[in-house]
Amino acid sequence: MSETASGEQASAFDTGPEADRKAWATTGLGVLGALAMTSCCILPLALVSLGVTGVFIGSLAELYQYHWYFLAFAAATIGYGFWKAYRPVPAAACADGSCARPVNRRVMRTILWVAAAIMVVATAFPYLAPSLLNPF
Repeated sequence: MSETASGEQASAFDTGPEADRKAWATTGLGVLGALAMTSCCILPLALVSLGVTGVFIGSLAELYQYHWYFLAFAAATIGYGFWKAYRPVPAAACADGSCARPVNRRVMRTILWVAAAIMVVATAFPYLAPSLLNPF
């Protein structure tokens, strides 16, 4: 195997510490995207229920016009995060010992599932809120 072929294999599978940072960065961006989706609807409701008041809470509703951009960003980053978290690492890529300390995928997967649940709730909330808040 030539050096170019082995170099291509290492970059194709991204198994080093740089790949761990990229995976965690992707997970963090997915969480940020999911939280950005809550900024127009769920976040103001949660802040008011916790007793936080102020003029800025009313201004958060103006972010609803960007809801679909937040959804696209969150879906893309969470999808890429799931791909990084669930992609199997081939044994040949770890033959040189570069995978001796793999990223903790269990924590990453849990964070991604929570972010995906937040994203689904934030997407469905504007449609379900009228029936939940006014049941009769």
